[in-house]
Amino acid sequence: MCMIIDANRLGVFLSDQMAEDAKPIHGWLNKGWGNLVYSTGGAFADEICGRSRKKLAGYAQAGRATVIPAGEFEEDEQQLRDNEAVRSDDPHVLALARLSGARVLYTGDHALTQDFKDKQLIDKPRGKVYSSAKNANLLTQSTCKT
Repeated sequence: MCMIIDANRLGVFLSDQMAEDAKPIHGWLNKGWGNLVYSTGGAFADEICGRSRKKLAGYAQAGRATVIPAGEFEEDEQQLRDNEAVRSDDPHVLALARLSGARVLYTGDHALTQDFKDKQLIDKPRGKVYSSAKNANLLTQSTCKT
């Protein structure tokens, strides 16, 4: 089971002072029930840098995260950029979800939330958005191909 964490929640998730909303995700990962999916190439390279990249690499080394090279979803990302149905400026997140099969996203971005739940963009199964600890039940519903 896996999920994607949007850059706008990555700081909250990786903070030394664990945020209440991130605690269920940390527990899920630490118990070996889940896996993060992320990329360090393409648009992700602009959003994930420095300390965050090092911490994510630590998750990958511990077997709690999978790094997907941006080149693997570059074509789909470009198609999504050209798709008028996409409202957010995050086609790279949508493309990563489509490639990896991750159907749970931790974000606070309203436009990305709409895109992630849009059946035309993310389907079989549909995307779900984790926005706070109240959504911890979604962690048991996450899927993944990787």
